[in-house]
Amino acid sequence: MIELILIGAFVLALATLYMARQIKSVLLFDRICNAFLLFASMQSVFALLSLLVGKDFKFMAIPFFLCYGPFMYFAVKSLINDDFVKRKLYLHYAPSFVAMIVYLVMAEVPLLRGYLYMYNIVLFLSIAFSLTYYSGWILFYENEKHEDNPLANKLIKISAFVLTCMSVTLMVFISNQFMMGQTVDFEVVASILYCSSLFLILLGFRYKVHVFVSYFKGNNEENYKKEIKENPEDPTSDMIVIMNRQKYSKSALNESVFEDYEEKLLYLFEEEKVYLDNEISLEALAERMKLSKHHLTQLFNVYIGENFNQFINKYRIDYSCSLLQTSDGQLTMEEIAFESGFNSKVSFNRHFKNIMGCTPTDYIKKAG
Repeated sequence: MIELILIGAFVLALATLYMARQIKSVLLFDRICNAFLLFASMQSVFALLSLLVGKDFKFMAIPFFLCYGPFMYFAVKSLINDDFVKRKLYLHYAPSFVAMIVYLVMAEVPLLRGYLYMYNIVLFLSIAFSLTYYSGWILFYENEKHEDNPLANKLIKISAFVLTCMSVTLMVFISNQFMMGQTVDFEVVASILYCSSLFLILLGFRYKVHVFVSYFKGNNEENYKKEIKENPEDPTSDMIVIMNRQKYSKSALNESVFEDYEEKLLYLFEEEKVYLDNEISLEALAERMKLSKHHLTQLFNVYIGENFNQFINKYRIDYSCSLLQTSDGQLTMEEIAFESGFNSKVSFNRHFKNIMGCTPTDYIKKAG
């Protein structure tokens, strides 16, 4: 059973990586996804080999599940802030390799081999707690949406939910058997983990298929590469805009209609300052303009050449610059962020740096 799951995971991961190589995405999020798929395929091979070595080594690939949480953590970080501190990356992965070395030593040394049963219990519970921690962080504590890439958001949230369910299942299964005085069936536990791994790879495959189809639809690969090269400052947003241009290219409204829509849009932004409402969304704006969400998306992506987030954040940053120049230090950065329409100081700092090329603090120093 486990062997079939591992073979399926390996083949699916390789197929997904093949598609990823055809796209050659510039996005950090996609590169992290590719790294996870490569890691999962190598884990599958390692697990198959460990099963062949002998019963004392059959769970030697299990410690690598401690890396699943960190992969998701850095994937989310890449969406929120693509220049996050990478030097701390190795600390998140260290427990996995330490656990594997300890497992290898205990399996190799006859005097320690008798403690493998308890070590496996500790290991599997550690994996469950690790997955719960990282998934909880993603689902509850870092719930900042990155609307420029809703597909990635959906992938992350579903993956976090899967890992949460998996960790709860592990804890309930192990605790139940342990408390009832039964011998824990580690093969069942390992099967749960590998099934979850296969499901995550399947989610990655689905994501890559969607990106793959969007990328090559209309035979616009060269145009895509050219536009990304000309707009390197925000490749995530640019990719989504370009894909949406391709999507709407055959159904775009005529220019006179776009001009009328743009006039309404500029009135709401420049006169009513709707961008200061931190609850404003594409749907709410479409309702204010008495347009369908589909037509408003066309206006942004086809006519204006920016997505909703890019457009609104430029206005918010411009407004924040005026506050920074006139507040004379009476407002904190957090207050300026909220006054400008942002939901958090983190989001404000990130967008300010992307648009202005410096932090708000540096901007004040230059202005002064």
